[in-house]
Amino acid sequence: MRQQLMDLLAMDDEQIQLHMQLSGEAVFTYMLENIGTPDSELRDEIIYRLLVKLLSGNHVTTAQMKHATEELISDRYLFASIGERDTNSVFIRSFSALWLTGLFWVDTEKPYLEPELRDFAMERCANYLYKENDTRGFTENGWAHAIAHGADLYMMIASHPSVEKRLIPLMLGSISSCFYKGGVYKDDEDERLVAIISKLVAEGYPEDVLLEWVEQIFDRMDREVHHHGQSHSFLHARTNILQFMKTLYFALTKSQSAPKLRSGVSYFIQKWQRT
Repeated sequence: MRQQLMDLLAMDDEQIQLHMQLSGEAVFTYMLENIGTPDSELRDEIIYRLLVKLLSGNHVTTAQMKHATEELISDRYLFASIGERDTNSVFIRSFSALWLTGLFWVDTEKPYLEPELRDFAMERCANYLYKENDTRGFTENGWAHAIAHGADLYMMIASHPSVEKRLIPLMLGSISSCFYKGGVYKDDEDERLVAIISKLVAEGYPEDVLLEWVEQIFDRMDREVHHHGQSHSFLHARTNILQFMKTLYFALTKSQSAPKLRSGVSYFIQKWQRT
């Protein structure tokens, strides 16, 4: 099957269409079953690249996409062994997030999900980053990058025209939790997380609500340093938060948007830079 997937990658759209008509079920089932294999070449260079090619070329049936969505939001995929750190289960979760990003993109362009399944899937996804504890970027088995892939998923949900507004605070809370997962991010996770906020701003999400969210992040920092002092874990969180806020400030400055939010972010950065 590996060779068959590699052959598909080399085919043009007409050849892929014919092949998927004959063997599409077996191909897509194999891809889904091996989504999180520790084999980085099979996972990244073959299966994920082929998924992008199949989705962008409309080579996956509606039934296959619905089935994949239902599977990917389950405890077998996006929440497989959730909470573990430094194990290979992260690849199942992280690449489930990437697949869901692609599937929601298709649903944005050409809706295939029933409203009930779409809402349920988005709500499941909105809790993902809150529960994900593996913060590794590159590993001996290739990119884990669960936080970054989760951020990409959140940005796609925030972009979706049918997203329920009640899910945005859930996603914002999940983003806040990412700062306190124990490590310091070094693989552009801040940029991927900031992209969610930039998208919310562009979509007209209330600026006052986002400013209140920022204030709550710094309120927690005040409480943490008051109760626990300059602990190792606090300093890691402080680094993550300030890096995120600096990236957010420059993103808002570049787009010349959300002046009140930009001013608030600037104030807190300067306050904590001096601390």
